[in-house]
Amino acid sequence: MRNIKLFYTLETGLSLITGIILPVYVLYFRLFDITLFEVAILSAVFEATIIIFEIPTGRFADRYGRKLSTIIGFALYILAALVFLNYRDFTGFLIAEMIFGIGDTFISGALEALAVDSIPENERHDRLPALFARRTTFKTAAMLVGMLLGGMMAGVKLSLLFVPVMAVAGIGLGVSLFLVNIRTATSAKDDVPADVNFPIRSIFSGGIMTALFAVGLLSNFVYEPVDQFWQVLFSEIKNIGGEYFGLITAAGMILVVITASLSKKLYSKPGLYLFGAFILIAAGLLAAVKMDLYPALAGIIVYFAVKELIRPLISTHLNRHFKSANRATMLSAYNMICSIGEVAAAVLAGFLAANYGIKFLFVFSATGALALPVVYNAVKTAKS
Repeated sequence: MRNIKLFYTLETGLSLITGIILPVYVLYFRLFDITLFEVAILSAVFEATIIIFEIPTGRFADRYGRKLSTIIGFALYILAALVFLNYRDFTGFLIAEMIFGIGDTFISGALEALAVDSIPENERHDRLPALFARRTTFKTAAMLVGMLLGGMMAGVKLSLLFVPVMAVAGIGLGVSLFLVNIRTATSAKDDVPADVNFPIRSIFSGGIMTALFAVGLLSNFVYEPVDQFWQVLFSEIKNIGGEYFGLITAAGMILVVITASLSKKLYSKPGLYLFGAFILIAAGLLAAVKMDLYPALAGIIVYFAVKELIRPLISTHLNRHFKSANRATMLSAYNMICSIGEVAAAVLAGFLAANYGIKFLFVFSATGALALPVVYNAVKTAKS
């Protein structure tokens, strides 16, 4: 069970890193005279790097070991942090974003695959919901702590933002050395799967898998407009001061921590779960844009919480379907699909906001949330 405990530790560290960076990402670049257009380019390069490298690094993990892949990922995080700290211009940041993105892909599928395959096969089906619900709890709590730390860095010494990032990545590198490679059913050696062909067609051979990949892709068209512009809605339309935004996101995370363990009881009914989750998201977004201040705040808090509670359901069913020998590759394929959706949705969100306004954007996301359960069931039925 060592891998499971280390999995929680490393996932907590990854969320801590994200939390530190997320609230002050733009402010850090602006400190060094990076234009808003250049910030957008940096973000796009990061996502493009993930799209390009997800499947190759997933295959690397399946062929040469998930432990090695995780170690390389944390080492690249450290290298990226060093570049951020020492080369403070657009070119340096561009290189750092690419290194960071590659590091992310080395970890994303490998660590989860290693944890899942550490559970005895005869227990895996029943224990996966608890594994991913608990991960969500740890990740959310760590994200909250990271955001508080990132905010403190902004007030104390923003230029040193990547010092704690590097420190956490260094701890992650040390912890990953204690991971244990797991022999899979098709392994030629204890730590190297023999058959690592990438059966991409198998993803779309079953109804539920095709439907979950569709949700992973299309849900970004619900999330991305809100994530980009909710602060604009509440600052410019609802007249809330920016100093309260951290409390709003924190409230959503606390709600996730409280409900994550309870929600796993519904993972056995993915269609019903997704229907309820996206209905709640739609209601929350409509409340945020159309109702008075306090119901609007409640709506956006519900949105933040429910969005986080959807991923453990999807992770549970993906890992029940994927075979051990190709698990990291398949998880990377899912992450790649999500990244493609995120990039496309970000472009569309910017276009809609510029041409139709923020309120329209929230109604658009709410409508998409109502449509997603219909899409899930239609795809599942068509492919079954």
